[in-house]
Order: sequence, then structure tokens, then C-alpha cells
Amino acid sequence: MCISNKWRLLLLACALCAAASAWALKSDQHQPINIQADHGNFQGDSSTNNGTGVYTGHVVITQGSIRITADKAILHMLNGAIQTADITGTPATFQQQPDIGALVHGTANEITYDQNTNEADLIGNAHLLQGGRLFTAQVIYYNISSEHVTANGGNNGGQIHITLPPKQSTSQNPPP
Repeated sequence: MCISNKWRLLLLACALCAAASAWALKSDQHQPINIQADHGNFQGDSSTNNGTGVYTGHVVITQGSIRITADKAILHMLNGAIQTADITGTPATFQQQPDIGALVHGTANEITYDQNTNEADLIGNAHLLQGGRLFTAQVIYYNISSEHVTANGGNNGGQIHITLPPKQSTSQNPPP
């Protein structure tokens, strides 16, 4: 296969990944946020849940199908909803079940989440498993609503790596 055909195949694979239309569970946003940690510090108005919470040590955050684990989480809250989150760990992890499709798993040294854009940025030794596709890069930008993935190899000449699962055979006979 010539180089241009390899690039076309890679671009096609990326386009297929970017065009995935599964959405996160709509019910997640209506579920309570549960936080477990060794230490927590919330500064703000506890009656409206506006403010900033800093949680450290064995942090586990759940909301519906969402599960985040970290060494440290900084959550900025507005009216009881997470507006932004800065999650760090060795590694920090998240998972979420879309309404359609397989569970999405992500790991990185740092994960940032922005509610306004509904994006999670995985920074440093980033891995994202989405519907059987595995993305590995220094930085991965993931739009949770559209499941659009953009990966960057980093400033030191690093590369991204994508593993696409084989097409599932419909025949009953195993391959030779």
C-alpha cells in the first residue's frame, strides 16, 4: 500500500471515529454527585452548592454512570452542578456509559472537564477506549456529547496511536 493510501485509510478511520453519534446517558445529569476522599475542603455557599471543592487522597466521584478516580480533584460548582473539574492522579481515570454504545474509559495524569463545552481533556500519558477503539497520545481532547476525539503526540515529537478493532464476522465458522 502506498503512503497516500495509508494516509487516506488513517483519515477515514479518524473521520469514522469523529462521526460517532452516541450520547452520554441523559439521566446522568439528573443524578446526585457523590464524592469520597480522604480529605475534602469546600469553600462557598453550601445552601446553593456554589463554590470550589478540593478533594485529596483516594478520590472517587460518581454521578449516574460517570465514575472518576483520582489523587486530587478540584471541582468548581454552580447551582449544584460541576462547571469545571481538574482531576490529577497516577493515573486519574473516568468512565461513562453513553445512551448508545459501549462504556467509554479514559486515563491520564491530568483530566480537565468543562461543562460549558462538555469536553474532557486528557493530558499526559493519555488513553481513551471508545467503542473498541483505543487512542493513546500525550494529549487527547474528547467531546462527551458528540464523542469527537482529537489526539496530539506532544511537543517532543511524540506520536498518537489508534487501535481499531477488527470487523466482527457474521459467519458462525471461526477463521482458519
